[in-house]
Amino acid sequence: MFKKHDPNVSFWKWFSKKEKEYYLNFETHNEQYMAEISEKLKGIDPNLTFEIGTIKGGEKREFIVSADGLADSFEAVENLWEAAPSLLNWTIIKFRPRMNSDDIKISMGNVDLSYEDVYFIPEHRGHYVDLEVYIQDYRADDNHYSFAYFILLDSLIGEFDAVTKIGDTRINPLSEEVRGRAKKFVELTAVIDELHS
Repeated sequence: MFKKHDPNVSFWKWFSKKEKEYYLNFETHNEQYMAEISEKLKGIDPNLTFEIGTIKGGEKREFIVSADGLADSFEAVENLWEAAPSLLNWTIIKFRPRMNSDDIKISMGNVDLSYEDVYFIPEHRGHYVDLEVYIQDYRADDNHYSFAYFILLDSLIGEFDAVTKIGDTRINPLSEEVRGRAKKFVELTAVIDELHS
């Protein structure tokens, strides 16, 4: 019996040969390296994407494997992460983690969106929570608002929880009346963590 070719193992064999070069020179060859890694990941699953962290005081770089928020590719992330070897210069992380920051601003097109611009009202539904989301200056005809919101969501609660714990989301303009009774966006972390308990 021949062992079936495992694309995850093949990826890490390839990456292991390049990992020191990537570790040392990522900032100066960013576009080239991003394209190389992306091409290899797309060969495993077309939805796989990644992020590479900066070096802080000679520490390891983070290599974050992501399904880009698409539940259908979560298994591909898990499989790739499980196949990862121990690497001298890298910490391999599955799914975009929480950023642990008080505020993050996302700029897309003419839209600048931060945590402070977003409020929500939760509605619990079993292991999920549906959200009525309210965004400052929101315009339904500008998709940049929803794109920026979902990036903020990932940064606040992490990619895995954003997909597995959030049910339906409806986005609305923020009014002063809603601001008075809705929760601040940063409070969503506690709401999600209650679902885990």
